[in-house]
Amino acid sequence: MRDALLAFAAADVARWPGLPDGLTLDDAAATLPLDENVRGEGLLGAERRSAAWVGAASDVYEGGVRVWHDGGRVLVLEGRDPVDARGEPMEAPEPGEPDTLLDTVLGRLRLPGGERVYASRGLALRTNPGNGLLLGVLAFSPGTAAEYEARLRPELERQRLLAPAGDRA
Repeated sequence: MRDALLAFAAADVARWPGLPDGLTLDDAAATLPLDENVRGEGLLGAERRSAAWVGAASDVYEGGVRVWHDGGRVLVLEGRDPVDARGEPMEAPEPGEPDTLLDTVLGRLRLPGGERVYASRGLALRTNPGNGLLLGVLAFSPGTAAEYEARLRPELERQRLLAPAGDRA
């Protein structure tokens, strides 16, 4: 369990084994620095299932981490705007052929096919197909692409635009 959470925290998708079954917020808090003061609610999947999330601090995900849960049972880990050790946006990895491609957004732009879903691995990568940058990592229990899309995929919000490297503090 700890190895899976450390792989997610590092945006190391090659080591991602899928979200462990039965993972609770308490289990996640043993590895991820959850911040109970950063929380919210949102909708998951095409079914528009209501779920809560709690934030976690991260040196890798500049846009933050959301741990989506239902009554303390973790459903999805969502990391936004990952950066490398130099603080530069990460290039999207190529972990193989995705199970399906979905649209994603960047600011006001819709990016057709920008979300590569590897449902059998419990992984989705939000990417910018135009420049190959990784916009986000979503981690969940392995299943089917249809299950992810219907019940687990966080509702798309407009992503903030990353400033050029020289303009970031």
